[in-house]
Amino acid sequence: MGQSRLLAMVLALSGLLTGCGSSGTTGISELGSSITVLAELSSKADPIEQARVQELLQDQIKEFKRINPELHIRFRALPSDRLEQEVIYRTQRGLGPDLMLLASNRDLINLQQKGYISPVVISGQEQSNFRSSYLEHLRYRGQQLAVPLLVYPALACFNRKRLPQSPQTLGAIIRLGQQDHSFGLNSNFEGLDLVMSGFGLTLFPHRSSHSYYPKKLLKALQWYREANLQPYISFVDNDEELRQGLVAGRFEWIPCSSGWLPSLQRALGADLGIAVLPAGPEGPAKPMLRMPLWVFGAQSNPRQRKYAKQFMLFTVNTVNQRSMALKLGTVLPVNPTIALPLKAYPTLSVMHTSTKNSGTTTLEQKHFLLKYTKKVEGLLNLVITGVQSPNAVVPKFQQLLDAMPTTDQQ
Repeated sequence: MGQSRLLAMVLALSGLLTGCGSSGTTGISELGSSITVLAELSSKADPIEQARVQELLQDQIKEFKRINPELHIRFRALPSDRLEQEVIYRTQRGLGPDLMLLASNRDLINLQQKGYISPVVISGQEQSNFRSSYLEHLRYRGQQLAVPLLVYPALACFNRKRLPQSPQTLGAIIRLGQQDHSFGLNSNFEGLDLVMSGFGLTLFPHRSSHSYYPKKLLKALQWYREANLQPYISFVDNDEELRQGLVAGRFEWIPCSSGWLPSLQRALGADLGIAVLPAGPEGPAKPMLRMPLWVFGAQSNPRQRKYAKQFMLFTVNTVNQRSMALKLGTVLPVNPTIALPLKAYPTLSVMHTSTKNSGTTTLEQKHFLLKYTKKVEGLLNLVITGVQSPNAVVPKFQQLLDAMPTTDQQ
């Protein structure tokens, strides 16, 4: 065989090998043994908490690599906008990420339609690592588009030096607001379920409930209007303003996520109090859970998908879930087999109580919510600011309600 022909064959074989896989591996020994893991840094999250979670994930990566020494894991944490650019850039070059940890408010249906993520198959035994309701709400057309890593419950956070106890009802917020106690409340869509659920409403009701929905919705909107008339109750449209308002003393009480606790504890120390959210006239608040989600890239080869799935399962096993919950002190496990020492950890105990009434949305419902968020927030702010009366806005809400996916359709 001629030297030039032999060289050509070597180059062709080399090109074939380096073109395989989604992570840009460059040799036989690395083929399929390298995965890329991206984590989203949401602008809405507490930066201290995000750094702590990253540190734990990196520790878990090291431990996972210790038992899989042949594997190389490239891990990057990126802000939301840069993560989107990175995914697009890599996907266009056939080098899409193998595993991503995304914020809970992501539209996963949209990501799948763009070809960025693909479903994962979870066996019956593997499903035992998750609460069944969490997995059910992350399926789309019978396929598992994501799995949760941790749970961040919704709470009430307050300054105990200025407000000895958290109000137990929505009515008490207004009464205390009339007594010079300052409250910060959400005017955005994410805070809507905190109030509506207390009036016996859900964002996605059964069709059979539509007949009485307008009456309850009117009472909820009237509460918003009355609350905003109080000089010491303020509505804000972003999480950072709520956090900073409590830290700076502008607010004595805010609705919060357990993921905000590190920054609030650093600022307020022993003066920080936490409690379950106040109930409404028709029952307890039923806030939606925030859960960072593992999703799988669409361009992994079989071996990369296997490693990505094994690492995901490693993060949700009993040992790691318990360790994360106790080390962070701000999260609850998604693994139902874990019994936490709640008596020894009062914060975890309050968080656990909060989740008993919490809910989740299906991927179809979340897809709808993200599409109409601005419209719903606009209607809500018409009431809060007094531009239109609750009676005038109820029919407009009802029009959106009629288009929403209901629980009957799930």
